Amino acid sequence: MNKAIAACFAASFSISVSAQDAFVAPLVEQSVLLDVAATDYAIVVGERGHILKSTDGSTFSQVSVPSRATLTATTIVGNNVWAVGHDAVILHSSDSGDSWEVQNLQPELERPFLDVVFFDEQHGIAVGAYGLFYRTMDGGVSWNAEMHATLLDPYDQEYLDSVREESEEFYLQELESILPHINRVTMHDEKLYLAGEAGLLAMSDDYGKNWQRYDVDYMGSFFDIAPLDDASFLAVGLRGNIFVMKDGATWEYVNTCDTSTLNSIHVINGEVHSLGNNGVIVSAQRPLTTSYLDPYANPASCEKPDNVSVTQVEDKSALLNAVSFNDKVIAVSSNGIKLLDL
Repeated sequence: MNKAIAACFAASFSISVSAQDAFVAPLVEQSVLLDVAATDYAIVVGERGHILKSTDGSTFSQVSVPSRATLTATTIVGNNVWAVGHDAVILHSSDSGDSWEVQNLQPELERPFLDVVFFDEQHGIAVGAYGLFYRTMDGGVSWNAEMHATLLDPYDQEYLDSVREESEEFYLQELESILPHINRVTMHDEKLYLAGEAGLLAMSDDYGKNWQRYDVDYMGSFFDIAPLDDASFLAVGLRGNIFVMKDGATWEYVNTCDTSTLNSIHVINGEVHSLGNNGVIVSAQRPLTTSYLDPYANPASCEKPDNVSVTQVEDKSALLNAVSFNDKVIAVSSNGIKLLDL
């Protein structure tokens, strides 16, 4: 799930508000919705604790939820569904999204979760702002915090190593204060891939217990990372920046001549679609054409590759995420649910 727009929401709901049921909104399908997941049913989450469910991809019904905290991400494993968001809330449903319970709520942290992934019905992680990283091994009955220094750039890691030699307590305080936002975690072939701020892209082959940070010539935020095949990955982020890694080699820049922030990636029928702010959809045929990244280039003289096209939804609302479900591409946006023609 993104989470560019989610991170911009103020953590404005109090503890008492978070503990109440979500607002039942007659126009909920047109509200700010931030993530969507689907298997044989679809779950959509968004502002004010809104959760909607669909079994056909055409009609959506709001369900009762014991929280009004903005929800930023959701994931499905069989009949189990998790949703996470502001106030460090983690919600769980064991009946395919029909009823929900609170598994975690810590508004005092003042940090939102921005993504969640489960490897099976028992083992999962939730990640978010300022390196927020929680793990469960029992389906969410208990959640334990972790901190991963290897997500930092090498210079920060070197600084922390010197601090640790003097004081373990100060090391932990400094680590917690400088960890980057984790915006997205993607599972592919038993490996995890992570995207975050300050040029953070990383991989783990042990379910996120250890991380290897990639070297990328870019220090802006990434909001999504997705596999194109077993050997190629795409990452998108601020100001329309797209990078591709082919055959496990270096990350290379893909020029699209568009500067709208890109929030998520959707791959369908061999074509890559990057969804962004201002209703922008950047579509590219493979193989992706790469070029030299020049941050000072004049946009007026930009020429995008022939295999790249840029379109825009009519209302120009920010597109956050999308899934293919029941022969439809369902997207969530700052203006509700949209069916995309991709």
